[in-house]
Amino acid sequence: MDFGGPRVPPIWPSMSKATFFSSALGATVAGIEELMGGAYNWRVWHLLGGSELRNRYARSRFGQGWVVLSTGTMIGALASVWSLLWNQSLPELMPFIGTSIIMWNFLSQILSECPSIFVMHSNYYRNQRMNFSVSIYSVIYKNTIILAHNFIIVIVLIIVFGLSINWWLLQIIPAFVLTCITMAWLEYLIAMICVRYRDVIQLITTWLTVFFFITPVMWKPDFLPRQYHFIIDWNPLAQFLELLRAPFLGQPVSAHTWGVTIAIALGGGLLSLPVIGRYHRRVIFWM
Repeated sequence: MDFGGPRVPPIWPSMSKATFFSSALGATVAGIEELMGGAYNWRVWHLLGGSELRNRYARSRFGQGWVVLSTGTMIGALASVWSLLWNQSLPELMPFIGTSIIMWNFLSQILSECPSIFVMHSNYYRNQRMNFSVSIYSVIYKNTIILAHNFIIVIVLIIVFGLSINWWLLQIIPAFVLTCITMAWLEYLIAMICVRYRDVIQLITTWLTVFFFITPVMWKPDFLPRQYHFIIDWNPLAQFLELLRAPFLGQPVSAHTWGVTIAIALGGGLLSLPVIGRYHRRVIFWM
């Protein structure tokens, strides 16, 4: 029924299904080209990530060894205190907390750096044409180097506390691949949103702190009552943390964890490609 009032134009312009799918396919292809183009320029993100890590420890005699020393000291202190508070055996709790902290630092550091990475690297993009994904890969690369340094602590924990080394350790290969795939598209989306809306940076920082307390980093999942296990089961950071932690503890990764992480890595990646392809050209105007 028409009451004679002014017509309000639709929010989305009408288009046929063929046009819609053609547009979505074009955006998806553009998103793939953007991510693959950055991966192809590996020398650039290798130089960016390596230089940022070197500048952090410039004029330091111990250099990047401070990463291992500070992380090892924190693990030793926290595990000792937590074993007293929770009345747990230190040889049982130390490897769990140590591995959890190392893997959590890897995940959280990537997520905390990505919101401002486009702004930090804006001078590179204003002076030359380059894929924005180069900055994303540089963050992942730099934190992977830090993770490799911290593997020394994991090896020490395995030797000192006699953790079993078995075939479950090979799970770390697909686990790390899934984590890197997830971090690539998720970090790109977060960086793109944060360069457009700068207030989101503070929101992400706040929520990372919240997730730290509701993720089993400093406490075991067994400490949580069964009726509250949904906090872990549907916590994506908890699932990726378990995916990276279990192989080093000589334990199999559960089917639930594999299912959730694969769905996030591949499903989220497919959904993010058209978004990246549609909006990545606007990032230069938002910087």
